[in-house]
Amino acid sequence: MSLKQFQTLKMVSAIIVGILVGYSITVENYLIPLISVTVLSVILFWARGRVKEVIADERDYETGGHAARWAIQIFSWVAIVTMFVLLYEKALNPVFEVVAYVLAYSVCGLMLLYSLLFRYYNRIRLMPTKTYYLVVGVVIILAFILMGLRFFSGEDDWVCQNGQWVEHGHPDAPMPTAVCQQ
Repeated sequence: MSLKQFQTLKMVSAIIVGILVGYSITVENYLIPLISVTVLSVILFWARGRVKEVIADERDYETGGHAARWAIQIFSWVAIVTMFVLLYEKALNPVFEVVAYVLAYSVCGLMLLYSLLFRYYNRIRLMPTKTYYLVVGVVIILAFILMGLRFFSGEDDWVCQNGQWVEHGHPDAPMPTAVCQQ
């Protein structure tokens, strides 16, 4: 496969994903873009291995590293400032607090991921490789479990019972305005 064919395949893949995302939003089926992105990523990964020409050189990778570092820093600063502003203004709308915490957790997760990947690619190993992968895997699984418990536990939420909204715990959000149907 030539480099031009590969670039054309990438462009067509992006167009297909865009169309499928738009379609999935209109039909409210969000599984469609997840499946399409996964399938097209596998196809592009396979096609990249078939390209005989040089796709990128060490200059591209160095420039990409600098751009990624700056993007991470800028995103982190903007997210943290936005988090503090939203926490300050949470009296206006209780959803601001939730958004602020999502931003805070996102920045923490991004920094943790960056640190782990930097350590991996810098080849600084404090422990044997198998143990390192085990520890990283356990940390990632625990992080997902904790985030799931925090955000999806439903402990402090409004529950629809017998056609009425009932407090379950101490929800931060006001009672939903939608009709309770059960």
